[in-house]
Amino acid sequence: MTAHFQHGKLEETESTVCWFPRPDLGRRGVGIVLHIRAPGLPLGELSSIDLAVSSEEPAENPPPPALRLQPVRPVVHLRESDVQSRIQPAVANAFAGPERSRLVSLLSRRAYAGIDTLHELPAPVRLDIDESISVPPAGLVLIGWCLDPTHAVAAIRVHGPQEARDRGSLTDRWISVERPDVAEAVSATMGQVDTRCGFVALAPACGVPWPSPGGAAPYLEVELKTGEIGYLRIPPPVKTGAAAARRILEVIHPSADEIAPAFDKVLGPALTAIHKARLAKPVKPTEIAFGESPAEPVCSVVIPLYGRMDFLTYQMALLSEHPGNSAHEFIYVLDDPPKKRELLDLAHSAHRRFGLPFRILLLDTNLGYGPANNHGMVAARGEFLCLLNSDVMPSPNAPEWLDIMIADLREDATLGMVGGQLLFEDGTVQHQGITFEPLAQQAGWPFPMHPRKGLKPERTAQALEEVMAVTGACMVLRRDLASSLKGFDEVYAIGDFEDTDLCLRVRSTGLRCAVEHRAQLYHLERQSQITPDNRWRHHATLLNAWTHTRRWFPEEAGRSHPPRPLLRR
Repeated sequence: MTAHFQHGKLEETESTVCWFPRPDLGRRGVGIVLHIRAPGLPLGELSSIDLAVSSEEPAENPPPPALRLQPVRPVVHLRESDVQSRIQPAVANAFAGPERSRLVSLLSRRAYAGIDTLHELPAPVRLDIDESISVPPAGLVLIGWCLDPTHAVAAIRVHGPQEARDRGSLTDRWISVERPDVAEAVSATMGQVDTRCGFVALAPACGVPWPSPGGAAPYLEVELKTGEIGYLRIPPPVKTGAAAARRILEVIHPSADEIAPAFDKVLGPALTAIHKARLAKPVKPTEIAFGESPAEPVCSVVIPLYGRMDFLTYQMALLSEHPGNSAHEFIYVLDDPPKKRELLDLAHSAHRRFGLPFRILLLDTNLGYGPANNHGMVAARGEFLCLLNSDVMPSPNAPEWLDIMIADLREDATLGMVGGQLLFEDGTVQHQGITFEPLAQQAGWPFPMHPRKGLKPERTAQALEEVMAVTGACMVLRRDLASSLKGFDEVYAIGDFEDTDLCLRVRSTGLRCAVEHRAQLYHLERQSQITPDNRWRHHATLLNAWTHTRRWFPEEAGRSHPPRPLLRR
């Protein structure tokens, strides 16, 4: 069946057809009642309906043309109170069958009146929403649990204020999660149930803000296969921004084969929207200068601070030992506002003790690695730009590391990015370039790999080695190139994959990336952002991997076969 409307048509949509006698039309006449589901679609007036005609002709013959039905009078828009009196008599006289039974159920439905009616359904369906989270501009993430032991539910839909509706079933964008607490709580009345009865689901368009002026709050509509409907109120969202994202990331725990669909259908769109809205608020850093930095520095070194503030003291002590560093400027960016007082106390002490000038940019909210670095780039004045982690320390064997990397860029116009050789405390390699390898346990998505990690540096290695990418823990490029690329792409949350994304964008301009083996530094890997709970942090990394894969390795995004090595030099 195809239904034609003023502003479009519906083909193969969910519909119910019921026939009833029409003696006034003669022996060949018959009445028809049609129910067509088109939630939330602005279709306008009904123009015509095409019904497929059954045929007894052989299968190889072309099917007969559809029967087109056109309204002989303008379509009447009935108020809900008039449906019973106008339509129910026709359905009551209709020919018996499942279609008639379904229409009877549809007509007997009660409209949503702001109360929960799930408990009235003739099936043992249990569903509750623990929390809703707003997904700008007009979506919701729902966190809760659902039990349907007899598989009676046909669809679950979200209805929002002002007639806004989620056009599909919520179960199409639904992640199952473990809820042993629910399974234990209902065991006395329902027996043993699946512990994966929890869910995180996305309703991308349900009419928030909450509620709209003059409108009701969104609610759930649960439809059974027999046609009955129950309603459940949705609690208003409380968490926003980083707290909302972290709540979603903490509750999920997908297996390897569930990661890709979970991010494609629910997590990727929801978390990206929350992250984008969080960064949309304007931020104006407060700058504090410690000493007088050079008016025209050769290089601006941008160092974000989060977690451990004491690394500033160690870096200043080591950087001040090389006289050549007086030609550069050092910009620290505080991305951990509660640590402001601790940082300023350390900064005053470090400047008095070591004398090397530096500036501090104070952010009033935690933005994440990429945006914090970008604020430092905006404040930078040097010809070159060095992005340096706070837990990266110069090696006594290479105090001129920065001058060497700048010289490489000056001498070779085809070179766009230079990274240092980073070592663990025991002198083994932590980083000397990046390749990409699909990881089967992480949906087969390509992840950065560090060749020779944990091995002693090669003494025979050439000084400058071309690589696919370098780590953002220590990278140097021309400031005008960084500005033209707009720094780190802030679509990446918290801190992962921004650096390889920037390197790949540099390479897309025709320039090369390389590691300078003579520029040795120590990297106390991840110590600048230690947190007691790593599950949500790991899932944030997966979010960035999802974004990175879709952008740079689209052929790998939906792959399910065993991974193969990618992008080696």
